[in-house]
This record gives sequence, C-alpha cells and structure tokens, in this order.
Amino acid sequence: MQRRFLVLYIVLLLLQISCVLAYSRSDDLGELGAEQVSEKSELEQMRQQLKELKATTSDAVSAFNKLDTSPLKKGLKEFHLFCRPASHEIAPGKTIECLTYNGLLPGPPLRVKEGQLVRIIVHNQLEQNTSFHLHGMVLPGSVDGLPNSKSGLIKPGQTYAYQFVAKPVGTYWYHPQIMHAEQKIKGMYGAFIVEPDEPIKTTDEDIVLILGDTTANKMQESASAANKPVTSTSTSKVVYLINGKTAPAIPGIEVRPNSRVRLRVINAAQHSVPLHITGHKFEIVSLNGNLSGEQTSRDTITCGVSDRMDLEFTANNPGLWSMASELIEQSTNNGQFPGGIACVIRYVE
Repeated sequence: MQRRFLVLYIVLLLLQISCVLAYSRSDDLGELGAEQVSEKSELEQMRQQLKELKATTSDAVSAFNKLDTSPLKKGLKEFHLFCRPASHEIAPGKTIECLTYNGLLPGPPLRVKEGQLVRIIVHNQLEQNTSFHLHGMVLPGSVDGLPNSKSGLIKPGQTYAYQFVAKPVGTYWYHPQIMHAEQKIKGMYGAFIVEPDEPIKTTDEDIVLILGDTTANKMQESASAANKPVTSTSTSKVVYLINGKTAPAIPGIEVRPNSRVRLRVINAAQHSVPLHITGHKFEIVSLNGNLSGEQTSRDTITCGVSDRMDLEFTANNPGLWSMASELIEQSTNNGQFPGGIACVIRYVE
C-alpha cells in the first residue's frame, strides 16, 4: 500500500515537473517570438527610412542636376564701389563739388559676361544713407528691390553686397535708388555692360558716352596760367557733360577709316538730348535693352531722360566732324560755343 502510494506520488511529481518545464519552454518561446516581432518591425522601419532616404537623395540629385551652375563655372566677377564726395574738374581750371563712385565722374565702367556671377560691393563713405540700382536689369527683389533697413539700404560707414547673374546682353547703368535721386544728379552714376559670353565681333570700336548735367550752382574758377588769384566763383544755370567733361574739354572720338563704330549712349541728365552727328548717320541697334527693328538711318536721334541707346555708324567719310546736341543751351556754356554736349569725331590711321 505504501509502495503504491510512493509510486503515485513520484508520478504526480514528475507530471508537475513536466508541466513546469513545458510552461517554461512555452514562456521562453513567447519571449523569443515577441523579440522576433519587434526586430521585424524595426527592420521594416529601417527599410522604409532607407527607401525615403533614397527618394529624398534622388530628388536632391535631380534638383541639383537641374540647377544652372554655368555662372559658377564662368567665375565670379567682383567689383568694389566707394561712395564719397570729391572735387571734379569738368574743364581746365573749372571744378565742381560732386558725389562719386571711387572719386570718378562718371563712376568706373563695369563690364561682365552674360551668365556670369557678379558681386558688387558698395561702401558708403557719405554722411547720408545711400542705395544701389542697376538700371534696366530685371533682378530679384532681394537684390534690386526698394531698399529698407534690412536689405539694400546702406547707412554711413556701412557696406552692402549685391550678388546676381548678369543677363541678358546689353547696355545698362547703375546709380542710387529713386529715394536717393539727388545723389544721382550730383554725379553718382556709371555704365554696366553685359557682353556676350562668346565674343561676336560686329564692331571695331565700342565707346561708352554718358550724358550728364550738374545742378551745382557754383563752379570754382582756379588760377589762370598767368597765376592770377581766384577772386570769386562764377554761377552757372546748368552745365552739360559727356563722360564728366564739358566742351571743349571732351576728348574727341577717334575712328579708323572704314571701321564700324558702336556708341553706347546713356542719358543720366535731367533733360532729353537731341544728338546730331555730321558726315555720317546713326543706325539704332538697341533702345533701352530692346533690339531695334527700325532700319532707317538718322543723323539726329533724341535720347530721352534715362534712355540708353546703342548707336552704330560706319566711318567711311574721312575728315573732322562734330557730334553735339541740337539745343543751343546744351551745346554752349552761358551762350559761348563750344560748351556742354559737343565733341569732334576725327579719323586716325
């Protein structure tokens, strides 16, 4: 009896141990299964992230490939313009007080290639705020928009950089924005020329002529060659200029026989100028950046305020000729000829 009871007890004990072991194995398998599910989920997330990363990278590469990197390949063209007052001689013995870029009237001509990356750094050495405008160019508002305290407005002693891609080909000019128009009148202007990336020679001479005037009420007379002392300043209504000089101090335009001459005329003055050439006729190639479809040649062309014109002629009539305004008040100084907008065209070998 006792023996049977002992055997039964052992059998029950073994069954209990088997159940415990089975439960333990079942629990281990459950944990293992949970871990596998978790790992599978993490792996799936990694695959999804990798897929998204590949898509993002592909989009980025595609977007980068669509970018026009040609301006970078053509190199950066950088200019520095210093705004400062200066005394400028418009004729021998006659100076005016004006505002300038780099002490020059007009400012330095800036020439770049089409599609080139350009950076113009303006340093304000004036006692007043200034700004910068590329006349005739269509640029982003962040570059050429109406300036404010955060963008484009340059306070005294400050510097501002304007960066853009130069296009299209054409004749433009630079000066302060409309809110600082009086600075332009006092001499702050200059030519900005965008040339073809691949040189195409259509002319033999390429000459920039900026028409201007000064509103200075007084013009300082220096001592004469006889060393006479300066006794006073002479008043003048308006003095008209070509490239910062008034006739007869304007350098002559020199051309070679049978050459093709381009005159890039920019009117920075406050008045329209009827420009007349003798012995030749102008062909209007471009007006304010637009190619001209007009085929009629003219000996007189009126250049309106702020107009820019590309005029061409063939030097096929040797001699000494004139180019001047048809208005007497613009081609004289106080009624005396020559003066103002008047210069000679001479042939040279």
